[in-house]
Amino acid sequence: MRIFRGILWIFGGISLILVLSFTVIAKEKQITLKLATLAPEGSPWMKAFHKANRELISRTGGVVRMRAYPAGVMGDDHTVLRKMRIGQIQVAGLMGTGLVEIDKEFQVLATPFLFRNYEEVDYVLRGITDRFEKALEEKGYVLLGWSEIGFIYMMSKTPMSSLDAVRGAKVWAPEGDSMTQAVFQKAGVSPVPLGISDVLVALQTGLIDVIYGTPFGAIALQWFTKVRYITKVPLSYSMGAVVMTRKAFETIPPDHRKTVREVFRKTLLPLNAETRKDNEEALTVMAKQGINYVELSPQELGRFQKIAGEAIEGIAGKVFSKAILEKVNEHLAEFRRGKTTSLTGVGKESPPSLWVLDKIIRPIALGDNRALATRAS
Repeated sequence: MRIFRGILWIFGGISLILVLSFTVIAKEKQITLKLATLAPEGSPWMKAFHKANRELISRTGGVVRMRAYPAGVMGDDHTVLRKMRIGQIQVAGLMGTGLVEIDKEFQVLATPFLFRNYEEVDYVLRGITDRFEKALEEKGYVLLGWSEIGFIYMMSKTPMSSLDAVRGAKVWAPEGDSMTQAVFQKAGVSPVPLGISDVLVALQTGLIDVIYGTPFGAIALQWFTKVRYITKVPLSYSMGAVVMTRKAFETIPPDHRKTVREVFRKTLLPLNAETRKDNEEALTVMAKQGINYVELSPQELGRFQKIAGEAIEGIAGKVFSKAILEKVNEHLAEFRRGKTTSLTGVGKESPPSLWVLDKIIRPIALGDNRALATRAS
């Protein structure tokens, strides 16, 4: 009997050790991904991240989960990327400036007056996503999905109805945005470079009086409370993305990596549609709050477009390659052979930029020196 009890005690002890060992192993396998974003809590982006986190926990049995740091508490894109490189952050919702810091080719998407509407954007992205995904992987990142920002508008304390008005204003420029700097230099504008987190205070103190961004972003960041006018011409398009460091991605068990990709892409796809709707509704909200629309005359619009075209001429092949610009234009040409729809979805397109696209950008991309002669005529 004593021998039998001894055997039971031994097996019981072994079982307890195994249970404890498996518990420790299970805890060691749990992966918490720290995600940083400028999006404020309660925004569509944060709601999407929380939804993705719940699904990740459910589908991976709690092995993979996220901890989000919203509203820029981890810093701007430049700071977040630095923290990603040292492993402090594993996932980030980056804006265009952050993506460009990883790979300059992303800058092509922000070319002024390039896209007419969202359908063109969607068509082009479908054609070049593989190219961008490969570029990110080569730089040590994994693309989890696009996180659209939207079309960019100029907002100001006084009406910006002409190029001369902009030249006389204190205009904000994002730090490190080489394309914006090139356009402003060509336009004769001396911008005030600031990080996004500094814009609201700069508006309050009078350091700047002209900003630009998406309508929803202006409301979410409270910029709209310090401006009175919005120029009703989309200046450019802004794309964001959710990326993970490849090092962090490879720490995830192989059978869960596919799940992580699927969850993010499934969550971000409807988010982009919601973002577009939110931007349209934000324009309405801003109008109700007393912000006035400023119309550009065809002549002034032409001046803005010409300046943008000349700036692109000077930076093509430097800020981004001519090859990526040519590829984007090829996809645009393919799309424009079919039908296009309006930017707002109510039958009114944004002013076309065929002059810039067809007379400046495309010839430059193709290495055609006739661009200068065409512009002069």
